[in-house]
Amino acid sequence: MKKIIALFLLLMMVLNLAACGNSATDEGASVNGGTTQQESSTSEQSQFESTPLGDFSAQDFEGNTVTKEIFADYDLTMVNLWTTTCSYCIEEMPLLNELRQEFQEDSVSFNIISVCMDVGNTDEVNEENLKKAKEIIKTAGVEYPTLIPDSVLLEGRLNGVQAFPESFFVDSEGNVVSEPYVGAMPKNHWRVTMNNEIEKNAQEGNE
Repeated sequence: MKKIIALFLLLMMVLNLAACGNSATDEGASVNGGTTQQESSTSEQSQFESTPLGDFSAQDFEGNTVTKEIFADYDLTMVNLWTTTCSYCIEEMPLLNELRQEFQEDSVSFNIISVCMDVGNTDEVNEENLKKAKEIIKTAGVEYPTLIPDSVLLEGRLNGVQAFPESFFVDSEGNVVSEPYVGAMPKNHWRVTMNNEIEKNAQEGNE
């Protein structure tokens, strides 16, 4: 009986925290079989030292230039990294959009932006994947900005990302203030995580 319970708990962990592995190709990231990744521990988050995301010059899907000023209007922003071939990434998009709306309706200074990691970069866009990405966010009803990364992002914080989705939090000055959260999570789990990061950021701002 104990073995059955243990197997059940293990299965639940696999289902709740899932990510897609990354394998680089000439056309960008391609996603292989699903794996599981545990999000960063509370102790790791509390010891994290903030680092600047960098003076990037990305583009949104409409071709507008986006810099670190995108973070200035909100106390905290979650950056969500995804690819067009990651099913877990796509499945969690609607709930992330819902959570963003809920926080903003409650007058919480919180935003979400996403970066599509397999559409190339601002110097060389993969038009086929960009078209696919636009269809994905339209179908998912995503209202937050989605960016095409530039070389500053790809050679900086986004370099070496191995599993998707991956998310991290950035303060209003463009500093990364959390360890990465790797893998898709249920809506209530994300809500708790976002609340914790919002509270932590507020406390650090008052120090």
